[in-house]
Amino acid sequence: MNAVTTIWRQLVRNKLWPVAVLLLAALVAVPVLLAREPAVPETIAPVTVSTEADDSIAEPIVAKVTPEDRDRRRRVLGVRKDPFRPAPVKEPKPVEQPDTPDQSQPDAPSTGGTDGGGSGGSGEPAEAPVFYEPGTIIVRFGDASNTQLTRFAIPKLGPVPDDEFPLLVYMGLTKDGKKAKFLVDAALEVDGDGTCKPHPSNCEVIELAVGETEFLDVINPETSEEEETTEEETAEETEPEVLATFQLDLVDIKRSGDSDVK
Repeated sequence: MNAVTTIWRQLVRNKLWPVAVLLLAALVAVPVLLAREPAVPETIAPVTVSTEADDSIAEPIVAKVTPEDRDRRRRVLGVRKDPFRPAPVKEPKPVEQPDTPDQSQPDAPSTGGTDGGGSGGSGEPAEAPVFYEPGTIIVRFGDASNTQLTRFAIPKLGPVPDDEFPLLVYMGLTKDGKKAKFLVDAALEVDGDGTCKPHPSNCEVIELAVGETEFLDVINPETSEEEETTEEETAEETEPEVLATFQLDLVDIKRSGDSDVK
């Protein structure tokens, strides 16, 4: 009893005696509650459904088909269709063919003119494009008294006008590429827009730019020699005899990057 009294005094001193009392009450009440038998729940009586004849819910929604309904004519829009009949095939629209001339008839002669760039009605193929090497020049050359000059291309080291009568030789372009250099024959006297090298009095090479013109005089070599006169005993130069005069026009210089240069 001393231990129980001591514990009780500690609980009172710490104000925990209500908790102890509740614990003791729970220890007594739990076995008593567990010993009771559970109550049997009451059964619920089934609900009776009224199936009287006047009930609208019990009536079927879909009515049966009678023979009179089958014989009655059904009105629909359009013509009655057979579900087992295949659909009609649409005929394709005819394609309009362009009018073609009758091959059996001979071709009529063409009366139309031909354009400048095409082959016309003669059936001849068009000319193939011409390509040049870089540094090639295009010139016009001919007799100075004739207004119609011949146009042709000259490659580097090519003669002017040809190998049989080489008055000039095309030596190539200058360092800046703006002028063409020509080696001049000794029987020529030149005059025009070109620049003489090494000096105008001693023209061994002429330089021409695009658009410039040079005139070439062919001198008779016999009249260019000095003749001594017996009266004054002094040397006199007779006026040289010009055999022919030619005209040289520099039209174009073909350079790398041009469309007609390969």
